[in-house]
Amino acid sequence: MQLIDDIGAWMARQRWYAGKSHRPRFRLLDAQSAPGATRYLIMDDAGAPPTLYQVPLATVPAVEPGDDAVAAVTDGILVEATRQPAFTIGTLAQMGVDVSRVSGSRVLTGEQSNTSIVYEEDGEPTMILKLFRTLHHGENPDVTVQRVLSDAGSPFVPRFLGGLEAEWPDAGRAGGVARGTVGFAQEFLRGVRDGWAVALEAAAEQRDFTDAARDLGIAVAGVHGALRAALETADAGPAEVAATQAVWRRRLEIAASEVPAVAARLTTIDAVYRAALERPWPRLQRIHGDLHLGQVLAVPHGGWRLVDFEGEPLRPMHERAIPDLPPRDVAGMLRSFDYAGAVGAGPAAAAWAAACRSAFLESYSASAGAAPLDPVLLRALVLDKAVYESIYEARNRPDWLAVPLAGIDAALA
Repeated sequence: MQLIDDIGAWMARQRWYAGKSHRPRFRLLDAQSAPGATRYLIMDDAGAPPTLYQVPLATVPAVEPGDDAVAAVTDGILVEATRQPAFTIGTLAQMGVDVSRVSGSRVLTGEQSNTSIVYEEDGEPTMILKLFRTLHHGENPDVTVQRVLSDAGSPFVPRFLGGLEAEWPDAGRAGGVARGTVGFAQEFLRGVRDGWAVALEAAAEQRDFTDAARDLGIAVAGVHGALRAALETADAGPAEVAATQAVWRRRLEIAASEVPAVAARLTTIDAVYRAALERPWPRLQRIHGDLHLGQVLAVPHGGWRLVDFEGEPLRPMHERAIPDLPPRDVAGMLRSFDYAGAVGAGPAAAAWAAACRSAFLESYSASAGAAPLDPVLLRALVLDKAVYESIYEARNRPDWLAVPLAGIDAALA
């Protein structure tokens, strides 16, 4: 079908298309009515597993500046609907959001896995909508987590405004239908800066960042406490410990096979893992799951906000909702401070990062909502994170490999 071929050729050039490592095989799963547009649900059957994409397209008589022609149709040209006000404002209204004062919208550039649209009210940006490009059955964790945190009055996340779901054919499910999140809206925080950029600048200039690190520890503990109160928790029984052990050891095997420096430390790393597996573990709960400085926003005179609770976009929703170890988030942030110090390359990078780690840990542990931090378990989680980083850097950025290797050595010292 020529239309699907044309849409597929356009999809393959988009940043949010996740199948660039294989030759795609697209087919149309469904075409649904959307405000001022058609929501095409395109399956890439060549992926492992196959991936379902949301592609909203609008029909226009002629391409305007800033629009890409996706395909020619009988009554005009198909273009990306996220730049068409009828779609963007109409979708926001479908979420139950008051759009009476919306005066414009624009697509944020630079995103990779989703598409975000910023809305202005009376000329000021006030709301942002995240449109999920890959769809899965079930509510997206970004919606679940931010909604419950907003309902709990948490000051550490943007205020949740509304979400939108859709259904599509799925022969593998009872009734032959799947249902999942296609997007959600939250408040837009003006003047915010990405936490990574703020920390990197401070590290490069050797400015003290410990107050910010302490505030971040308070924010992470506050989010953990609110999630523990609002969503399911579970004991870390033998099955859960064994599953974590399998992940740790498989990742270590891969790293040892690809990074000689990790192979030389394999026995010592494994000993840390064994010690952690024998300790009592804290209760499992919903966490961020991919926490680092790039997942937090610095609000002018307003502390920190945690964002992007989506998890790995290609993992099934039920896997992303499984309760996990809260110290995993803590370990991710500790590793992120190390990266900021190393990449900022100030004259005392290691000392700068160590001060940030210490301040973060101290404030997290002293805050209401904090999970218990067993130093043996936390050490293993930090090591596992650094081992993963060593695989990534060896494959993608060999010049950065020294950063995770230094982290491994520090954790083993």
